[in-house]
Amino acid sequence: MEKIKEMVKKSVLIFGLFFIVENSYSQTISNHFFGENAWMPDTIGNAKACQEPPCILNGKLYEHWDDIKSSNASVIRFGGIAADRNMPTNYQYIRMIDSIRSNGMEPIIQVPFHMNRYSAQQAADIVRYINITKGKKIKYWVIGNEPDLGYSYTKAAQIAAYFKPFASAMKAVDPSILTVGPECAWFNQSIINGLTNPNGPDDITGKDASGRYYLDIISFHTYPFNGSQTRDQIISKLTSTGSLQDNLVYLNSRIAACNSTHGRTGASALKTAITEANINWQNNSGDNLNGTGANSFIGGQFIAEMMCVGMKNGVDFINLWSVVEGNSTALNIGYIDPTTSNKKPGYYHFKLLAENFKGSFANGTSNKSNVKSYGSKNGQQVSVLIMNQDLSSSYNYALRLDNSTVSGSNSLKINIDAGVAKQYDDVIPSQSTVLLIFNSNGALIKKYEYSLTVQAIANQPPTITNYQVASNNNPGTGERPSQEFSGLDNFEVNVFPNPSAGKFVIESSNANNGEQEYEAKLFNIMGQEVYNRKSVFQNGKDEIELDPDIASGEYILRVKENRTDIYSVEKIVIQK
Repeated sequence: MEKIKEMVKKSVLIFGLFFIVENSYSQTISNHFFGENAWMPDTIGNAKACQEPPCILNGKLYEHWDDIKSSNASVIRFGGIAADRNMPTNYQYIRMIDSIRSNGMEPIIQVPFHMNRYSAQQAADIVRYINITKGKKIKYWVIGNEPDLGYSYTKAAQIAAYFKPFASAMKAVDPSILTVGPECAWFNQSIINGLTNPNGPDDITGKDASGRYYLDIISFHTYPFNGSQTRDQIISKLTSTGSLQDNLVYLNSRIAACNSTHGRTGASALKTAITEANINWQNNSGDNLNGTGANSFIGGQFIAEMMCVGMKNGVDFINLWSVVEGNSTALNIGYIDPTTSNKKPGYYHFKLLAENFKGSFANGTSNKSNVKSYGSKNGQQVSVLIMNQDLSSSYNYALRLDNSTVSGSNSLKINIDAGVAKQYDDVIPSQSTVLLIFNSNGALIKKYEYSLTVQAIANQPPTITNYQVASNNNPGTGERPSQEFSGLDNFEVNVFPNPSAGKFVIESSNANNGEQEYEAKLFNIMGQEVYNRKSVFQNGKDEIELDPDIASGEYILRVKENRTDIYSVEKIVIQK
């Protein structure tokens, strides 16, 4: 199994309550920010004359293009260790490019180096075949892979020695391409410093003899953990001293100096990419939804936080490693399970952001260290992601869409720097993620709810509630929002009154005529079933009254249409 290892650095862990205070700013979110890695394909390299076996990988990537497209990925990298050790054939390159583009995404193509196994001339020949002969016009080209791990290179000079001739040869064939590197296996500061020392001996951010920039996008990989991480480490990691947040701030300062020295502005400005990213390079051998790795719910939240830190710091694109892989729990770190094809929490957290974060990043603050909040804004909407990582505590929260003081007595107070003078109050259960969409006036128009104990444990996507807004001049929501569920067609459920003293009416409808059985279940916020009732659709409609003998609190109603295994999920509140 081919996987990239990252040496985990010790960092200072921050515990307890905190309130993040930062200056107001606006960072544009790249329109191709959300990426994936095309791993793993069936074969890479010439299987009959494999340079470094295996070339036949028996991957099932081809089965998942619809799922990748559905996740709203925009760029797909074809690279990694396998594609560096064994140069893909022309057929494999073109097949991958065509598969990516036929699904509405843009390829990022890697040329191999692997310690001089492949030459600058071969890299140029690949560009010529793909972009000139076949006319594919690929924009992004990665040179090599993980030199500090795969090649054991420890100095910037070793990387500059191959990167410069490769970039010059490739751009001589097609000057319009953008080169990406050095693809360090982690944020290897000593190497990056040498490569970004303006006019230094190993600087790769300037121009070659033909006046073309060697490097356009500086890249590295990040796998912060090795599978032994704790929940507390996960919660604090990304913003702890010397971790991703600090690394990106540091790198941005070096990029600014390179841009200034070399006169790089506009489209020529040097940018940043994280071309491989995940919570860990391997899982604990028992990792599952309740664990701490790539299969876990908190692992999905970690991926979302990582992407938000990237957006906040102007990263051009981040590519998750990967789509689908692994023949054991430890190596199963793709966002789709290879055995069941189930979509993991990492998949749904990726999709939530890729589908809804657009325009400019809006900084978020929270007064709870185990609750993360981030936002985005454009002329039409404000999107807010809230992630409760606490094991057992639900929070009544107040969300303010600007930096004004949050009013009220709710224990959780959140600010999103979106410049809209509105406040929204709600409840977020433990181990849950909520994404809220507001219109430009601050009226709630859509709400996504995704929790460990309801949707994730049932292998279901987030629940979607659409709210009706009367008008722009009257931004109040309607009394009875409509419910959606991803993959749910012509099946609607309304529950009222909600909140209730105990009795509810469930109004269900289905476009299909005739009698159809369905089942209504209630779960508490720990995922335990507390009530169950079956009923029947009569000519596509039904209305029943529930009177469960249960205590006050928040519950999840799940209505299942038995013939089709379709679900609708809604949160209800009992106030006795």
